[in-house]
Amino acid sequence: MKRYIPARIVLFPGLGADPRMFRNQKAVLGDDLECPDWLMPDAGETFDAYVQRWAREIAPKPGDDRPLFLGGVSFGGMVAMQMAQHMHPKAVILIGSCRSHHAKPKRWQVARRVGDLIPNWLLGRRVLAAGALWVSTLDQLDSHHRSLLMSMAADSDPKRMRWSGHACAGWAFDPETIPGFPPVHQVHGRLDAIIPHYPSDPDKVIPDGRHIINFSHPHTVNRYIMDVVKRYTD
Repeated sequence: MKRYIPARIVLFPGLGADPRMFRNQKAVLGDDLECPDWLMPDAGETFDAYVQRWAREIAPKPGDDRPLFLGGVSFGGMVAMQMAQHMHPKAVILIGSCRSHHAKPKRWQVARRVGDLIPNWLLGRRVLAAGALWVSTLDQLDSHHRSLLMSMAADSDPKRMRWSGHACAGWAFDPETIPGFPPVHQVHGRLDAIIPHYPSDPDKVIPDGRHIINFSHPHTVNRYIMDVVKRYTD
């Protein structure tokens, strides 16, 4: 597949999603875009230890000197932020995500406690798909993207989903406390009901955008990614 930008762009999917989430971006960015699948967390592994292990898995191969950009959608953006302190990219690109714990909704803690009441044997394909249906309804996604979101959720490992939910709710990251943290660029939907628009954070707001804007506004998101990358590679 053709490369359009002389850069390596690594995007992480959101909670309950997988690399299929970035089909619209892969079609435009080609081999410059990498979309890693989730690793299974080890027993008792902290979020930062997990991210460091993942960073070693995707470390540049010898001879690959392309500028690196990390990013992600929703929880995937939080992974990118956590990883940036270990991989030192040119910039971080957030798509409907948080740049610090200050932007996390307080209701996530309630959701985590409710989720803990669901036993592992019940947290199966139907429950995960139902959660994806709820998100797709909030986002007013078309039938194609709704089916894709539900399929990805149903294919997710329940144990990893539970671990990720805890990591997401307990995330206490703040790049302002880390000297030399790379630049952060964020595109966000103003109508996002999952991670509400935090006014001081995004440098681009999509007025009618909701949570999964790379589904609903792919051309805008693709152009945003390319503009950010070109800013550091031209």
